[in-house]
Amino acid sequence: MANLNLEFFRNHKRWLIVGLLFLLSAINYLDRQTLSVLAPVLREQLGFTTEQYSYVVSAFLAAYTAGFGVGGFVLDRFGSRIGLAVAVSFWSLAGMLHALAKGWQSLAVLRFLLGLGESLGPPGGAKAIGEWAPRRERALSMAIFSNGMITGAVVAPPLVTFLAMRFGWRWAFVLTGSLGFLWLVSWLLFYHPPERHPSLTVSERAHILSERQAVGGAVSFREVACNPACYGLIVARFLTDPVPYFFTFWLPEYLRRERDFTMALIGALGWIPFLAADAGGLSGGAVSDWLVRRGADPATARTRVLLIAACLTPASAIAVRASDSWLVLALIGLVLAAHSCWIVNLLTFMTERFPKNHVATVVGLSGVGGGLGGILATLITGRVISSYGYVPVFSGLACLHLTAFGVLRAITRRESPLR
Repeated sequence: MANLNLEFFRNHKRWLIVGLLFLLSAINYLDRQTLSVLAPVLREQLGFTTEQYSYVVSAFLAAYTAGFGVGGFVLDRFGSRIGLAVAVSFWSLAGMLHALAKGWQSLAVLRFLLGLGESLGPPGGAKAIGEWAPRRERALSMAIFSNGMITGAVVAPPLVTFLAMRFGWRWAFVLTGSLGFLWLVSWLLFYHPPERHPSLTVSERAHILSERQAVGGAVSFREVACNPACYGLIVARFLTDPVPYFFTFWLPEYLRRERDFTMALIGALGWIPFLAADAGGLSGGAVSDWLVRRGADPATARTRVLLIAACLTPASAIAVRASDSWLVLALIGLVLAAHSCWIVNLLTFMTERFPKNHVATVVGLSGVGGGLGGILATLITGRVISSYGYVPVFSGLACLHLTAFGVLRAITRRESPLR
């Protein structure tokens, strides 16, 4: 049995790479979520308002958006190995420096630096998966990578709450930020492109590279950027990325202010909706891969699952009106699960629509759209909550995915993938 297991791992090195990318995205989201979990405490100790908190969050999103704009190009130029190593080092240091914050202005500067580094994580991971995962395994691989983000969000409430209550909020930033440097050691030891990986078997290398040829080709950046599918994806993320951003940055505040959760209760229960998101991402990736294995065209399979996910997101309008806190958490979990399913298939759609040497660029450009949508939505959210509460915000989120699906379908249905 031990020999069989050893043989399996020897011939499936690609899953080791997927595992490293899962950890990358988990650390990425843990560092991002640390502020959100600590927001009720920081608002009291550093003395800033709901509106000023929205400025802090927007500083992160502004850097995240700017980084997406150039990060994809940088990753396509220098490769995933070096690009992600530099990015993780930068954002981990920025996360640790949050311990020095004195007010909302200094916190905003540090969030800007964190966002700049973290912006290379998603396009770098998508690029690496496009290089390593065969098409029949790509949506599941993308789901595992994306679910790392959700896992980080699941772990953050109990872990950050424990660290803050045990050591203080400043040490919570230091300890969570340091995890990226531990990941960096494994990444530099184990990651190489499949063409040059020193311990990849001949059969696995041939399997990866032969399937990759289906999406290869020499295509200029101009052709990619001007392709309708590219700006369709940008619009889709502009409309839908505000949903996870809202719950990432505002859920602890919502539970504290509107549902009377204590800090300890947020730590005990605040992870539940994000656990549901884990299940949604994995099931969405597995279902669309199953459809491909059953003979469905990959684009058709991804599109069908995107529609199903979009039809579940109006549950947010019900969640904010529910009286039972358990029902609220369950409905928010359903929305996050649907979004995870959505983003997994949207990212997979990107890797199959464009040549591998432009995947990170396309993901980066789409991330610009998502970041701009997040910035605009966050600034509006701060003002709306201050004046009208959370009901209009939750209600507005309910229609975004269906709108995005209609736009994406209208733009891409007559366009063929670039080769």
